[in-house]
Amino acid sequence: MIPRNRILPVALLAAGALAPVAARAVDLNFAGTLQLDYLFTPFRGSDPRPSSFALDGFTTEFSLKLAVDLSDHVAGAAKACFGCHGFELGMAYVDLRAHDALNLRVGRFTPTFGEFGLRHDPGNHRLSDKPLPYDMGRMLRFFDFGRSVLPAPYVENGVELFGRAELGPRVQIDYAAHVVAGLRALDANPADVDFAASRSTTGFVVDNNSQPSVGGRLGATVRLADRVDLTLGASALWGAYDRDARLGYLVLGGDLYLRLHRTNVRAEYLIRRTEMDARRPELFRDEIAPPGVAAGDRIFHVRDGWYVEVEHPVLRNLDVMLRWDGMRRIGNVPTSLPLESAAAVSRWTLGTQVTVFRGWRVKSSLQHYTWSGLRNGVDQEFAAHLGVVATF
Repeated sequence: MIPRNRILPVALLAAGALAPVAARAVDLNFAGTLQLDYLFTPFRGSDPRPSSFALDGFTTEFSLKLAVDLSDHVAGAAKACFGCHGFELGMAYVDLRAHDALNLRVGRFTPTFGEFGLRHDPGNHRLSDKPLPYDMGRMLRFFDFGRSVLPAPYVENGVELFGRAELGPRVQIDYAAHVVAGLRALDANPADVDFAASRSTTGFVVDNNSQPSVGGRLGATVRLADRVDLTLGASALWGAYDRDARLGYLVLGGDLYLRLHRTNVRAEYLIRRTEMDARRPELFRDEIAPPGVAAGDRIFHVRDGWYVEVEHPVLRNLDVMLRWDGMRRIGNVPTSLPLESAAAVSRWTLGTQVTVFRGWRVKSSLQHYTWSGLRNGVDQEFAAHLGVVATF
């Protein structure tokens, strides 16, 4: 196992070793993104320090990607990134291309799910943070709410079959099906998946139960008119996440993207049903079963989320964005979470992106949160983001 403090040097050495091969390749692409964002939320009497419920202040997201086409049928890519979680190996895979409709990806990658996963890099979306169902730590009360539906990027080891096919001049079908290690939890009595356990910074990145997860996405894009396109997609993930492969999860999602001349409209809905280990009922706030009914060793909770986002360029170098997103959690609650059995959050975001010059942009946004089901009684909060993103 490579120590954490040596991951970046090893990655750079690997890139150097691949350079002679890349020089002879059909195509070589080296790209990177850096975003520095400041999150501000006003102080409250009940929460004297914002850091008690948010990763406020400055955060940096940085990524480097190297992609190489070795031939018409073989390509490879590697990506290293840095964020609040430290250094992470975001991808290291090889693609085997038989046809546009038949490709095989092998290695470490982001399994295809939904629409946002394709643009999770901060250089590819115009707001400073991710939609709530894909959030990875920038929402307020992230720890209180118990994480999101499927934090992006979700990176795994495995294989994926994918491709696309044209059905006439106006319709395109895309598909992806994968078999990967899957979501996991390392606790003896887990009540939810632990997304940190899938990261390369946690030590051994291996399947904890030897039972892979399966999933995929099916999408269709239709050209409705000149500069008017509509894409619809449906996604799924299924597997077991505990050490004994006894507790299962199911994630379903639907996505929509509409390009209407210069305006982009995006929407997604995600829902995750996760089984919880109920053999220790003292770990839960509510009764496992009603009086007189035998309690089982498994219960479940449901977490769902959504977002609707509109982007429009009002000037040559100024884009305006409006987003409504939200998330809910329903089910028995571990005593470690300050939630009721039904809790929810709704958020409105108004943001702008100013292009200073090519490859250098300034992002800003104002946010209003509405909460329900928090045991501390908080029902509304405000936040503001100001950040700079550079791409090269």
